[in-house]
Amino acid sequence: MAEKVLPYLIPRLRLVLEKLKTAYPERWARLEEIRLRAEQPLQVEMGRSFLVTPAGEITDDPREACLVRAEDVLRTVQLMGGNSLYTLEEELREGYLTLPGGHRVGMAGECLVAGGSLLRLKRITSLNIRIARELKGIGRSLLPYLLQDARPLRTVIVSPPQAGKTTLLRDLIRCFSNGDGLPAPVKVGLVDERGEVAGSYQGIPQLDVGIRTDLLSGCPKRDGVFLLLRSMGPQLIATDEIGGPGDLEMIEEILNAGVGLLTTAHAWDTGDFAVRPSLRKLWTRGLVERVVVLSRRLGPGTLEGIWDGRTKAPLFSGVRRLEVER
Repeated sequence: MAEKVLPYLIPRLRLVLEKLKTAYPERWARLEEIRLRAEQPLQVEMGRSFLVTPAGEITDDPREACLVRAEDVLRTVQLMGGNSLYTLEEELREGYLTLPGGHRVGMAGECLVAGGSLLRLKRITSLNIRIARELKGIGRSLLPYLLQDARPLRTVIVSPPQAGKTTLLRDLIRCFSNGDGLPAPVKVGLVDERGEVAGSYQGIPQLDVGIRTDLLSGCPKRDGVFLLLRSMGPQLIATDEIGGPGDLEMIEEILNAGVGLLTTAHAWDTGDFAVRPSLRKLWTRGLVERVVVLSRRLGPGTLEGIWDGRTKAPLFSGVRRLEVER
């Protein structure tokens, strides 16, 4: 998967990373991010953060690392936009773009602001290329906890950043949609506001979210949920990260419609989830029926436990790494 992003890098950096792939094939297989920052060392995330030398070796010494120049960042963005920044106007407003294969590129730099509101990025100085991964089957063992009388329960996957919650969310959506490991398949409506779940490119999912999934990509969650409930008759609504204004009302609407929910939230554990202002009411009022907690303790995708959101009782305890089931 990771090598598919290399053609979007300028030749000099592409060659360095090809050398890295050859020198460290096992680490390369775990590549999570490639970070380009103007006038800073080339950085990769492979289990932990490393700098990369011009020879494609890993180092912690910035003096040995390959320097990324400002023009390297600009030229890379141009390659990603087909050599036309005009085609990236929407992405420059949102601060990210999606490459074929579902790989997501975050952008930062100098902003153009008018009337106190962000219009777009006008000069990009940082890129975070996040490698999209499909681990099909990692969610199958969780399915018995997320159903009641064959009804999908309202479930939130909780974890700190880069602990695998989006990867697990994607696989659970696929399982429900295909009926993989279930008594019967489920009609799923997915609101993928930031494009991270399905990895849509020109409106077409690049990642497998199942054959019975109706996708709204780039749509605000609240609007998308109401649209799907009105028009598509889903049995399960899935969204990316919750925690913003209006999300409580959105979940109450899903509850009133008698539809299941599958979503994610940033938190370290159930205690952190229960005290976050934007999430606390979901926990204290029992609006979510299951809370799945992940961490990076044994690497991304470490299952820390599953809780009943109404009784607050643990349904599964014990730390284990979620693995692809053969």
